[in-house]
Amino acid sequence: MTLPALFLADAVDVLREHVCYWRLPEGPDRHHRPDARGVRDRFAAVAGIRRFLADPAHARLRAYQRDYDRAQLTDGLLDLVDALPAAAPECRTAFLDCARDFLSGVDPRLFPTLPVELRMRWYLIRAGRLADLLTLLTHEARNPAGFAVAGPPLRKRAVLPLTPPLELPPGVTRLDRADFPVRARVREAEWRGGVLVLRGYAYIRNLDAATRHSYLRTAVLSCGRRRILLPLRPVAMPEATAESGQELHCYDWSGFELRLDPARLRKGGRWEESDWSVGVLLASAGVVRAAALHAAETGSGAAPCARELPGDGTGAVRITPRYPDGRLRLSVVRPARRLTGHRAVAAGALDLTVTTAGPPPTALRLTHQGTGTVVSFPVEAEPPTGRGPGPGPGQADEAPCTAPRTAPGAAPRTASPPLTFRVRLDALAAARPPRDGAPRAIPPAHTESWAAEVVLPGGGTDPIACDLGLAPAAHPLPHGRELVVAAGPAGNLVLHDRTPQPYLDRALWRADGTLLVAGALPDAAPLATELVLKHGAHAAELAFPTTHDEGRFHAALPLGALPSLAGPLPLREGRWTLHLRERGAPGSALDAPVRALPSLLGGLPATRTVRGKPLALDRHRHDEALVVAGPALPATDRGPYRRRMLREQHYALHRSRPLRDTVLYSSFGGRAYGDSPRAVHEELVRRGMDVEHLWAVRDAQTAVPETARAVLVGSAEWHGALAHSRWVVTNTHLPRWFTRRGGQRIIQTWHGTPLKRIGADLAGTLCAGLAHLAPRPRVSRQWSVLLSPNAHSTPVLRSALGYSGRLLETGLPRTDAFFAADRDLRAAAVRERLGIEPGRKVVLYAPTPRDDLAYDAGHHRLHLPLDLDLARRELADDHVLLVRSHPLVADRLPAHHAPFALDVSAHPDATELLLAADVLVTDYSSLAADFANTGRPMLFLTPDLPHYRDTLRGFTLDFEARVPGPLLTSTGELIDALGDLEEIAAAGADAYADFREAFCHRDDGGAAGRVADLMER
Repeated sequence: MTLPALFLADAVDVLREHVCYWRLPEGPDRHHRPDARGVRDRFAAVAGIRRFLADPAHARLRAYQRDYDRAQLTDGLLDLVDALPAAAPECRTAFLDCARDFLSGVDPRLFPTLPVELRMRWYLIRAGRLADLLTLLTHEARNPAGFAVAGPPLRKRAVLPLTPPLELPPGVTRLDRADFPVRARVREAEWRGGVLVLRGYAYIRNLDAATRHSYLRTAVLSCGRRRILLPLRPVAMPEATAESGQELHCYDWSGFELRLDPARLRKGGRWEESDWSVGVLLASAGVVRAAALHAAETGSGAAPCARELPGDGTGAVRITPRYPDGRLRLSVVRPARRLTGHRAVAAGALDLTVTTAGPPPTALRLTHQGTGTVVSFPVEAEPPTGRGPGPGPGQADEAPCTAPRTAPGAAPRTASPPLTFRVRLDALAAARPPRDGAPRAIPPAHTESWAAEVVLPGGGTDPIACDLGLAPAAHPLPHGRELVVAAGPAGNLVLHDRTPQPYLDRALWRADGTLLVAGALPDAAPLATELVLKHGAHAAELAFPTTHDEGRFHAALPLGALPSLAGPLPLREGRWTLHLRERGAPGSALDAPVRALPSLLGGLPATRTVRGKPLALDRHRHDEALVVAGPALPATDRGPYRRRMLREQHYALHRSRPLRDTVLYSSFGGRAYGDSPRAVHEELVRRGMDVEHLWAVRDAQTAVPETARAVLVGSAEWHGALAHSRWVVTNTHLPRWFTRRGGQRIIQTWHGTPLKRIGADLAGTLCAGLAHLAPRPRVSRQWSVLLSPNAHSTPVLRSALGYSGRLLETGLPRTDAFFAADRDLRAAAVRERLGIEPGRKVVLYAPTPRDDLAYDAGHHRLHLPLDLDLARRELADDHVLLVRSHPLVADRLPAHHAPFALDVSAHPDATELLLAADVLVTDYSSLAADFANTGRPMLFLTPDLPHYRDTLRGFTLDFEARVPGPLLTSTGELIDALGDLEEIAAAGADAYADFREAFCHRDDGGAAGRVADLMER
């Protein structure tokens, strides 16, 4: 309906307001396998549009047929192609039939114009070569648009490194200029002694930069007909390879350093206002390509600072690096209008004083940066006089700016008398765009920005320059907001209508990774505040108390060693925005962002590396503070290319060496020191087994005891340990490329009783298309033995995991803790560590992650159907709620729910939490089988039971009939059940006993000992 309407319309209005909010798919929907009917429906819709465009009644539309077909080949139908590897056979057949029918009607001259990677795809589809297409798609999943390049300079062709080779005609694999795109990023940009120094990387896709001399390269500055060539100094930058997302090519020496002296931009020795594009010219393997430089996501290269330099007798010039269209440009301007003062006056107005050169302006124009709304104010007849000294940020009554600066050595410019513009604050507030119609998923804006310009007599406009060191000054607005006078990224005047926000003016890293920050509070700041770090991708935050001192705040953020239930750990990987809010208040999308003063911007990013973990205080959106925690893995071990080199070379090398008496432990892929691998480790240490103990750790987020040594997952050391360790004890899958060698013993403990379906048993469910849950047919060659917790699990694990090797029904080593002599002492220690007062009933809530609520395969959302506010009101007097999420869940419970509700997901071992709990509340977690060993009550909060059972995963048992506790559908029912546990326990005693007999009959406290006996043989 939409496309025909667009084609038939005489005009189209583009609205700035939200009309439709399209939510990007998450979890399995992102990789959901289409069915045959859905495929046919998609192609039927495409055919309908093509018939519409070919209709003789709309002859003028026939010209759009080629564009529409190209859009389908390059974008519209590609999701169906990408889904083919996981699709069912009947779906693949439907796709091939429909796609070949569609391709038969496409103009053949269109195919040669496609990028080479798409030409290969559509050629195989048109030829009906399904098996070859699947091989190509598997390769592209690891190497997007990746291939080797062969042939002489003018007859280059793409070669896929596949065995056996994929036969494709020369017309399909030929390479044009467009098939060699350049990736160029500026990672660092800083001024050194008046010279702009840029550092980054630039390479031609699919052409290696493995050595210093792989490329010839130069920088090209262009302005009209002028060209300036500057040398690029090659530098090693393995980050370029790590960030390339492919495993075929090395781009380590694509790094460059460019020193740009602004004096080179003069013409005839004099400054002229100009706008320069900055690009690179690269040559390698007979291919020459030019490209613009783009910004990196973070770092000084993403938001370079402007610089003011001496002029040539007519005033200073300003050099501003910027990315107006995503491409680096340098503007050279001689500011003609400058802000020299601003002050609040009576009756809700703000006076701005501007000096001008040239014709006097007639008005001040403010343009909203977002909607384009314009508000204008005339020149005041008599400029105000008698201004006093300027204030600090956030407290401006009268605020003159520095007089227009004349750079050293420059003659002063002749300027007209200063003009004053009176900004009526009520008019500005009335022009503020309404936000009522925005979708709930889009948070309201805390800042509305207005770009200021003067209107010239001829109707033109000119920006108003500010001093580059201008400290933002706030003036109060109604409804708790403020109007901030500040300089924008280019150094021009911007007015911000926003909620009160703090400014950082000091930041210092200690050697231990503690970040010390201080800054100015807004006038409306609460009496007690906290600094909050919010993860940019996941619902996780960290709060740090602040101290106040005469309108200022101070805080220490121990980011190199954050206190946690697992011990001191560095800040986990990610981009964390910095906010200030009232201490203990619930989090909100309107939490005030912390901004950096101009005096601090030039020193950012400020970096510190602590025990291999890189940390940086940075900024985004010009001046909003940001903490970036990099991966603990060094750049030389990161990315698909390094992983391939490590497994093909480093791992292979260590496999050729003798086995070592080493035990490598892995719990949830390095995410914890716990579960059954911990129990086995402690048993071997108790026995004094003469081996080296290594513990796999992901991103330094797991603290290990002195009895073991941490090994970073993905590092060269980890690859070597997998190759030469005589024993490997793991509770999850090992890498697909791992193969057990002779004499190596791989103990697969698994991670619980499979109450819900896994692996091959997911066929027919929503999760069947998820790669991380798919069965792995090679596990029999990887594992020496698979441990089963009970008789129920034995056949389930065999069929679901496709395992035909040795299986021992030993019980789970992690359950030994329920029978240990010190179990009560361990439980008391956990309660004390969590600060739980004696006499409180401890409720452990352990929800199962939902595969349809995921950020990606390795990071799930927290599924929390529990109304915590209601639970607090009813239970806080004598209960404490411990929330334990699955190791794959990236979200965390907000801190303001404490002390009633505590997030204990960071605790290294769920078994210790089970020991400390009086009641377990869960839904479908295997922890229920473990907790049954305690005999304590269990409650099952399952409001989505029909969806989980019939659509999402399903169960390996009759769940409703077998669970040893009531099935609850709401928080109210849970509260009632917690108040009536004795009656519930009595009513369900038989079901509890049956459940315990079925799933705990192998648990006797000796499972870890049986595994140790197996390893000592």
